[in-house]
Amino acid sequence: MKRPVKIFFASSVFLTLFFLVAPILGIRAHGETDYMEELSIVRFDEKVKAQNFILKDLNGSEVSLEDYRGKIILINFWATWCLPCRIEMPSMEKLYTRFKNDGFTILAIDMQEDADSVKAFKEKYKLNFPILLDSDGSVGQYYGVISIPTTYLVDREGYIIAGALGARDWAAENAFMLINQLLQVSPKS
Repeated sequence: MKRPVKIFFASSVFLTLFFLVAPILGIRAHGETDYMEELSIVRFDEKVKAQNFILKDLNGSEVSLEDYRGKIILINFWATWCLPCRIEMPSMEKLYTRFKNDGFTILAIDMQEDADSVKAFKEKYKLNFPILLDSDGSVGQYYGVISIPTTYLVDREGYIIAGALGARDWAAENAFMLINQLLQVSPKS
């Protein structure tokens, strides 16, 4: 991460405080059926650029967030020992399978575990979405991760549009409808 400390600090503090304060203030989205609200996902009113990162995947290849620009991205911070993460992962696989050919991807970022443990977990749960290794926790720290699972939704232009603390049923109909709705939004030219 080659960013000045004050930018790092401001962004991670904003994300952390937003998660803590939004539910208290009753901040929620507006419009037709609000699938984010149904899933208890907090929509960000301020545009927050998703900080690019480069992490290794389970094959040792470097993967950049920028590689996925133009797609809707679900970034999920997790670990193999986390029970809510274990519960959530199969539903994430269903979401990924449903939308992977439609401009959507999942980047599951494992927090500070060794590749062999994560590979075994991936095989056990038959996961096909990209899993990246945040070996030193720096990406999680930058993104203000205070507990896992933590999930962010990133739009096609690279802005974080929403976030959630805790597990979700990503295979529920309202999750499918949310991703479908996000995919219908065209990027601004």
